[in-house]
Amino acid sequence: MTLRRVLLVMLATVGIGGGVAYAATLTVGSGHLWAGGQTLTKGTCTLQGTSSTTDTYVDENSPASSFGGATTLSVGPKTNKRTWMLVRFDLSSCGIPTTGGADSATLNLRITTAPGSSQSLDVSTISSTWSGSTTWNTVPSIGSPFASITTGTTSNVTKSVTVTADVDALIKNSSANYGWLVSEASSASNVTTLFGSSENGTSSNQPQLVINYEK
Repeated sequence: MTLRRVLLVMLATVGIGGGVAYAATLTVGSGHLWAGGQTLTKGTCTLQGTSSTTDTYVDENSPASSFGGATTLSVGPKTNKRTWMLVRFDLSSCGIPTTGGADSATLNLRITTAPGSSQSLDVSTISSTWSGSTTWNTVPSIGSPFASITTGTTSNVTKSVTVTADVDALIKNSSANYGWLVSEASSASNVTTLFGSSENGTSSNQPQLVINYEK
């Protein structure tokens, strides 16, 4: 190959490479860039107290009795004497549109009297209707536990449970709102955890649902 042909090949290669490099650094002119913005409206709704909460507990040892007016809610595992806590909230006062959704939702439950030894409690979604007059004999159906609460042995502490998926479904799908049940696996242990109810005179003891949402 002559020197002239070698030089021509080299120049062609550089030209091609330069073209690729140039193409890789092309930018869009500022006149074609979108300069707009989008602002999501956020909100927080906190529910607690008798106007927005329905709660009670049921007692296996008193299967026909209701405890909707009790100031504390019992959860205990003693075989044939089990007690379960039920709680739900009325979301209507929050004014959350169905086009929105829950960024987060937290159920806060206050232990007013802790057990003598730490217990693991199950939290399940309730799947059928109930009221403050519900008894052990009429306890609603529930789903599988989706969360747990470790009680510890210290009274007057708040335990938080994430319930975002449940609340988001309530908002977006207008699903029936049946709330949650707190229970403990049956055992020979006679230990009881007491939670504050919506009837409790101390507001910090009342069940609370905090929803952060977008409109």
